Amino acid sequence: MPAAGDPPVTTRADRGLNAVAGVLGRLAEEPPTALDGTAAEELAWTAVAQALPGLPDVAGHGVTLVRHGVPGSVRRDLARFTALEDVQYAAGAGPVPVALREHRTLVVDHATGRTWPPYASCADELGVRSCLVVPLSSGDEVLGSLNLYATDPAADLRIVRPVARLAADLASTALAALARQAAMAKLTEELRTALESRAVIEQAKGLLMARGNSDGEAFALLRRLSQNHNIKLREVAALVVDLSGS
Repeated sequence: MPAAGDPPVTTRADRGLNAVAGVLGRLAEEPPTALDGTAAEELAWTAVAQALPGLPDVAGHGVTLVRHGVPGSVRRDLARFTALEDVQYAAGAGPVPVALREHRTLVVDHATGRTWPPYASCADELGVRSCLVVPLSSGDEVLGSLNLYATDPAADLRIVRPVARLAADLASTALAALARQAAMAKLTEELRTALESRAVIEQAKGLLMARGNSDGEAFALLRRLSQNHNIKLREVAALVVDLSGS
C-alpha cells in the first residue's frame, strides 16, 4: 500500500488504458484522411500497438483485416506470429476464423488449441501456448481481429482482455472513420463528375438548339447518338462541343 501523499502506482494495464484514451482523443481531433488499403493497415496496427505496450504475458500480437470477405494479416514485418494466422486462413479453422465468423472474443489455451490440428501444430513450432482473439467491428460488420499470443505456459491472457477489448475498439473506431472518409470522398467525386457531365450536356444542347432544334429535340439527338454508338451521353456531348469549336 502506498503511503499517504505518495503518487498513485500505475500498472502496465493502466498504461494501456491511458494509451487507448490518448489515441482516441487524437483520433477525434484529427480524423484520418488517407484512403488506400495500406493506410487502413497502418492505422489499425498503430492504433493497436499504442494501446498494448508492456501488457503482462503478451509475447506478441497481430492484426487481421477482412477485405472482400478474405482475411489477411497486416504489418507482417513487425508481427511475430503471422505464420500461425496464415495456417488458420488456409484451413478456415482456428481461433481467428471462429472469432470472425461468430463475432465473439476467444481465449484459447494449449489444450483447447488441439481442436484445430493445423493450428496446434504451428503453435507448437512457434512456442505459442495460448492466444486471445478480439473481433474488430463496425456495427454488425466484422472488420477483422486483434490477436494476442502468449508463450509462457503459466500466462493467463484473460487478465489483459479488458485492455485488448479497448484496443480493438480503438482500431475499429479508426477503421470506421477511414471508411466514412473514403465513402465521402467517393460521393464527392461522383457529384463532381455528375455536375461536369451536366454542364457539358447543357453546352451541347445549347449548340444544337442554336441550329434550330428545340430543347427536347437536342437532348433526344444526343441520347440517340449515345445509344447508336454505345458511348456515354457525356462523351457524345463533349464530341459535339469539340466539333463545334473546331
